[in-house]
Amino acid sequence: MVIPFVAVVGGVAVLGRSELLVAGIPIVYFWVFLWFVLTTLCLAASWYLFDHKDFEDEEEPGEKPRAEREV
Repeated sequence: MVIPFVAVVGGVAVLGRSELLVAGIPIVYFWVFLWFVLTTLCLAASWYLFDHKDFEDEEEPGEKPRAEREV
């Protein structure tokens, strides 16, 4: 969560007074909206790389309990 925070806050600080346009919108708005998507990707990558193993044994919704599957 540090990377998205620093990127958004730093980007707004650096690009806040810029008059550049990207696809017809100010670059600072583009930067913030871009980081909505990039934050989601960072969180997904973090989950797959670090936390995914902790949830391997959990059952999916609608799935039969493990005891019934093994019988």
